[in-house]
Amino acid sequence: MADCNRTRHGVGVSLQPTLFYPEGAIFLCPVREREIDRRRPGASRFFLVHEYGHLAMHTRDEAVADQWAARQLALVPAERGTLRAVLFYFVDEGTLFDPLYGTGFARALRVARAAGVAESEWPLPLVAYAKAEEVKRATGTSLRLRVQDGYTNAAQTVIYIDRQPIGVLNNVDEERPLELPKLAPGRHLIQALQVWLFHVEPSGVKSEVARKLQAECQFELTGKKAITIELRFDGDTLSIRAEELR
Repeated sequence: MADCNRTRHGVGVSLQPTLFYPEGAIFLCPVREREIDRRRPGASRFFLVHEYGHLAMHTRDEAVADQWAARQLALVPAERGTLRAVLFYFVDEGTLFDPLYGTGFARALRVARAAGVAESEWPLPLVAYAKAEEVKRATGTSLRLRVQDGYTNAAQTVIYIDRQPIGVLNNVDEERPLELPKLAPGRHLIQALQVWLFHVEPSGVKSEVARKLQAECQFELTGKKAITIELRFDGDTLSIRAEELR
């Protein structure tokens, strides 16, 4: 359905099944679609498939929806043009950062790898970005998520460090550590905002426990390669604790 107000003038948004939309719903903004296609003809189709990914995977995770869309498009030879167009569109976005999606470069790399696009077909700036990310993973600090034992066993949250947005930390669909920018040793403030809590069955079926929570804590960085954030939820209040892994 076309409705720029529902998308808040973003390109698209999906709703999981509800009483009013028993099969879910997808809203698109034609104005944004035209803007995208003016820059990179054909790229806007990716965003429609991305929204279907949210419904198919029953997830709020933008990275999972990106990967799902890339894999579906890669199955159709006629859609290779869509993939190429959206790769260049994301590379055009470059270092522009959104807490839920990451940078344009990050989305381009995610899509290229999920779709199995040969590196020889990547835009050159994407090749350089991928190499820099390999170095960053080898030398930087990663952030991991741990949820207290019990019924609530998975979460998704937007992480801020020293009041600067870093990205999404999530272990709902898969454990995906968050690579951190270089941080100086010492005390830092870590905030978990827009926290959604879930119970995930071994089969993968998800049940929502709570949504839109937030918590923060201080932690002391001494230079270890990994930091774990532990979320504790007592049915009313969320708290977090950060510690370095030895």
